Amino acid sequence: MKTEILHRKLERYINGEATPAETRQIQAWLSCTATANNLKPEEKSELEMEILQEIQAYTAYPLFYPVKEKPWWQKIATFF
Repeated sequence: MKTEILHRKLERYINGEATPAETRQIQAWLSCTATANNLKPEEKSELEMEILQEIQAYTAYPLFYPVKEKPWWQKIATFF
């Protein structure tokens, strides 16, 4: 798959605009279900995290999904 096509598909997938076929394709690609790529669960998880971090770095992901702060009472409870 060409990188230009992949970037467009990933962008649509992240924005929730992907077609069901594209969604299945991206999810299959992220899960590495191909028999040629038999990865250990740790390697698979690491690869998924790397891909997700690349997507987040390439897009404005943090702007769309900012980290939520803990409520004040949870901050105080951590001291005890």
